[in-house]
Amino acid sequence: MTGIVDTVKGLVRGSTDVLTKIEALEDATEAGQGRLDPVVLSEASQIVDRAGQRLRMSGDLTVVALAGATGSGKSSLFNALTGLDLAAIGTRRPTSSMPLACVWGEEPAGELLNWLGIPRRHQVAHRSSLEDAQSEDLDGLVLLDLPDHDSTEVEHRLIVDRLVELVDLLVWVVDPQKYADAALHNRYIKPFASHSSVMVFALNHADKLSEEQRDSCVADLTRLLKSDGLKSPTIVATSAVSGAGLNDLRGLLVNRVNAKRAARERLAADVDRVADRMASQCGNAKTPEIAKSDITELVDALADASGVPVVVEAVRRSYLQRARAATGWPVTKWLGRFKPDPLRRLHLDQLPKQQSKALRKSASNEVSIARSSLPAATPVQRARMDTAVRNITNKAAAGLSRPWADSVRTAIRRREETLGDELDQAVARTDLGANTNPGWWGVARFLQWLLFLVALGGAVWLAVLAVLGYLQLNDPPLPKWQGIPIATLMLISGALLGVVVSIACRLFASSGANRRARLVAKALRSELEKVAESHVVAPAREELEAYTICRDKLAIARR
Repeated sequence: MTGIVDTVKGLVRGSTDVLTKIEALEDATEAGQGRLDPVVLSEASQIVDRAGQRLRMSGDLTVVALAGATGSGKSSLFNALTGLDLAAIGTRRPTSSMPLACVWGEEPAGELLNWLGIPRRHQVAHRSSLEDAQSEDLDGLVLLDLPDHDSTEVEHRLIVDRLVELVDLLVWVVDPQKYADAALHNRYIKPFASHSSVMVFALNHADKLSEEQRDSCVADLTRLLKSDGLKSPTIVATSAVSGAGLNDLRGLLVNRVNAKRAARERLAADVDRVADRMASQCGNAKTPEIAKSDITELVDALADASGVPVVVEAVRRSYLQRARAATGWPVTKWLGRFKPDPLRRLHLDQLPKQQSKALRKSASNEVSIARSSLPAATPVQRARMDTAVRNITNKAAAGLSRPWADSVRTAIRRREETLGDELDQAVARTDLGANTNPGWWGVARFLQWLLFLVALGGAVWLAVLAVLGYLQLNDPPLPKWQGIPIATLMLISGALLGVVVSIACRLFASSGANRRARLVAKALRSELEKVAESHVVAPAREELEAYTICRDKLAIARR
């Protein structure tokens, strides 16, 4: 359907308004797909398609159809209007079987009549009585005589139903005794009440009525038509026998043909009709907005349910533990190896690397996505998350018509089903820094080992001296500084400075752990914001955007 209007923009003169309406209806239909009633959307698509086909054909041809019930005299009226004995009437053809066309002028009408499905046609090249009566040029008039709409033959009724949807101007020929027929009003007039401008009613057999009776019938028919929804029905009392009212009807046709607006008015009426039906479902409420505070509340709930506080605390403790293992006093730091790493216990220490491998090999399905061992959300956490999701859903659907509100809820519910798994994956794909060590750890490690070796050297030196003294051997000369043996200084200074460096490293490690925890919390929140956007906010906004387009385009189509 898309682009149909674009193909005819350069082919129709003076149809800018109609093209705008059709184009707006096309956009509204596309926006309403899967949301509004598929029957109405299908009808709208058909109208857009039909409009494109009609506009591609000659805009100088005006198709006028005479339609009516059995015995209404439309075939006689057809012959009277054309000035030719083309339509069989009376006992020769008690009911019209196939549509008949009479075309005025030299304009080729074959393509249009083929599209209408009119096999029987007559081209009038000379000036007929219809033209002579008005001294007007009727080139471009295509007058149709349709089968009886109340025919016992189903095929005849189907032909009428189809052509009623296609012609530019419809002249309903009614009999004074049958103009209130329920079938006519319920099947054709009420459903097309918005087409008042492209419908004319010919009260035929006026010669059988007195002037008072004729005026009474016209007044009653006007009342009935207005009750059907027609605002200003056009009624002409006619008689094919006496010729009464024929000049008025001819003059009306002359005006319509010369104005060259009938086709556009019909298309506009078609658009108005289906656009009104769509608008009744779509509504015209202001588009709801999703507040930032609601999104923040949702992210907070997701963070709580996905165990972000647990992860952040594990990151902090893991950083401290690894920092102490890397920078602590070599004599005591080995004790930390007996403590399990908090991130390893949650299976979060290697997940980013595993995720990277999974992405590289996902095409061959060799590796499944790694998962953490975070504890499942508690009922309270789950309830908070569900409440936050429901809050956004309700606010996004607030004030919308039932179809659009249901569409918003369905779109979010569809994505919400995978929300739990996506939260776990959001945590798993976040780089927690478990494999990244600050550069100062290496410097501290080198310094600690240097001080340890100094202390160890002093201790060994003193131990050797002790052994030599015990064995009563000559002591080698012992260097001193400020009267203190160098070996003793090495032992004491190495040990003391090692402890001081350890304390300083612990302070730096504590500050670094807090900083790492804040960075990880920010990174996790960023991932959860993406999850909230993709699984709740984006689906809601997509529906609201489609609603806005549908509502605004329908407003244009109904102008």
